[in-house]
Amino acid sequence: MKLKKNWVKIVLFVLGVVILAVAAYICLPKILQLLGFLVKLFLPFLLGYLFSMAVNPLADTLQKRLKIPRGLSAVLVIVLIVGIFGGVLTFAIWKIVDEGRMLYTQFPTIYENIQNSTKALGEKWSVVYMNLPSNIQQAITSAGETISSKAAEFINMKSTPMVDYAGNFAKALPSVFIGIVVFILSSYFMVSENKTVMSTVQGVFSPKFVDRLNLIKTELKKYLGGYIKVQGILMCIAFAIMFIGLSILDIEYALLIALGIAFLDALPFFGSGLVLWPWSLISFLNGNIKLGVGLIVIYAAVALMRHFTEPKLVSSRIGMNPILTLMSMYIGYRTLSIGGMILGPIILMLIISFYKAGVFDAPIRLLKRIGRFIKEQCLLFKDFVINLMGSDWNE
Repeated sequence: MKLKKNWVKIVLFVLGVVILAVAAYICLPKILQLLGFLVKLFLPFLLGYLFSMAVNPLADTLQKRLKIPRGLSAVLVIVLIVGIFGGVLTFAIWKIVDEGRMLYTQFPTIYENIQNSTKALGEKWSVVYMNLPSNIQQAITSAGETISSKAAEFINMKSTPMVDYAGNFAKALPSVFIGIVVFILSSYFMVSENKTVMSTVQGVFSPKFVDRLNLIKTELKKYLGGYIKVQGILMCIAFAIMFIGLSILDIEYALLIALGIAFLDALPFFGSGLVLWPWSLISFLNGNIKLGVGLIVIYAAVALMRHFTEPKLVSSRIGMNPILTLMSMYIGYRTLSIGGMILGPIILMLIISFYKAGVFDAPIRLLKRIGRFIKEQCLLFKDFVINLMGSDWNE
């Protein structure tokens, strides 16, 4: 009788696991889609809450020092920060558009210079090429044709999506503007009514849940906030070094080029050398020794800055295991391509923050219970099989 009960429990457990797996397979995409919709729907308010958390200390200081109402201090802080950020962003956009317009008008001249440089480089290379063995010449020619065809395929593949992205961005501009307005208003109300918001949250939720939220907020500030600060600081320093260096070398469109290389430098496994080294090599081959040496100096300055600054910033602000960081980058790359290399560490930090805040305690306890139950049922099934074989043997 006991064996029959154990057998029934095992069958029911297996059926339950199968049903849960099928339900998760069917429902999980819908749940993720719903979560994405909710995040998109409440994004201005979420950003407003995060912004209010960051500026509340400054609003408190202004309120105490200037003896002004909370609402006025909230207005001053938001106007100050949004004004500074908006001014910097407006200047950057104006400069980028201005340099982009100049680049567009001078593109024929630049293209002609590139053709002349390529022709001169080709003439120098042809002397070396003609002295190579025939099999090496064939291999180089074949490699060049392959690279050209792959580059053409890549450009054709990416050109249509880029046009679509530009059209979609233009269509989304009104929604973006409305979202910015809602973000500013929600930030104001959350800063000016900070005590009311916190008391409402504490009244709706239990003290234990509020403590858990505060712990999550603390961990997110430590990991996610620290990561964003580190990358922002390093990117700004790299941009400043490259912009100053390119300006000294009298490079046109120094701002655009420095901005693009700084963004590339922030990507893992890429770095500024992906642009600066080939550019320097071409400059040397064309006889422009000054430019080639200058580009190498710029690269060395950026590399040394990252070598000495990044470990100190990462360890002091994040303190994350480098192996876990590398794993998150690789998994992010395998699942989400280049963008996943940036999102991977961010997602890892979110998971670590939630884990340290105890969000996963209940699921972990449940998994441990399930593991113990599976172990017990396996032992019972083993006893059942042994007893069954023993009874058959006796018969």
